[in-house]
Amino acid sequence: MATAGITITAEIAELRELQTAIGRILEPPEKARIIEEALKKALAPALERLKQNTPEGPTGNLKRAASVKIVRYSKDGNAVGLLGYRRAGKGASEAAQGGRVRKGPDRAFHQWWLENGTKDTVIDKLSNTPYARKSHTRRNRSGSVTTVRAHQVSGQNAYYASSFNKLGPFKIKPTPRPPRGEEGQRVETQPGYPQAFFKRSSQPITIKGMRAGGILGQPPLKTTWEQTSTTVAEILQRELRISLERALSTLTRSATGNL
Repeated sequence: MATAGITITAEIAELRELQTAIGRILEPPEKARIIEEALKKALAPALERLKQNTPEGPTGNLKRAASVKIVRYSKDGNAVGLLGYRRAGKGASEAAQGGRVRKGPDRAFHQWWLENGTKDTVIDKLSNTPYARKSHTRRNRSGSVTTVRAHQVSGQNAYYASSFNKLGPFKIKPTPRPPRGEEGQRVETQPGYPQAFFKRSSQPITIKGMRAGGILGQPPLKTTWEQTSTTVAEILQRELRISLERALSTLTRSATGNL
């Protein structure tokens, strides 16, 4: 389920009392089964809310990994419910957009980063490798068109931030040049952000870290639990109370010989 560092638990006195009462009547395996069934029903609405609160990025991996897991302890007569994301593993996957990043049912490596935020990243490696520029036509400011023959370029002598290697190829959309004497021509990609991004600078590039919870500042797990904990507790209490009443009714019928 969730990676280390994301731990949210519920301790509710009324639930402990109900579990204790059930444990006085039923054997541990049966008690564990009843708690397991109650947890499945109680966590169902929380799972739906988690899916709603999980942002969907270029791969959809995080939303796809949202899940509930119930662990039953038959010897102890207990069960534990886990709400979160499937632990990232080595399940079947495919390239998201042609790059190194892949998509699949268990590729939620970034769940901790979204929940807790990330630090700034600085790209300080200068790119200055010679490369070949293809032949192309260029429209001048005067309106005339110039044909530029293929030629060798000595080097970029700049810093680049790009999604090309991780998310795959993209195209650069032509954008208006800035007024004469001004720098900083804007670059747009096809597809656009967040499916792709590109930035060139004469100075090292600082990519600002993501705050906890992403753009909206709402950590999915924490937010989901704040919104659904009351509902989860109510469903658990209701289901355990029903199970307790059934167990008591069975004992009563058995004692009176009407079973």
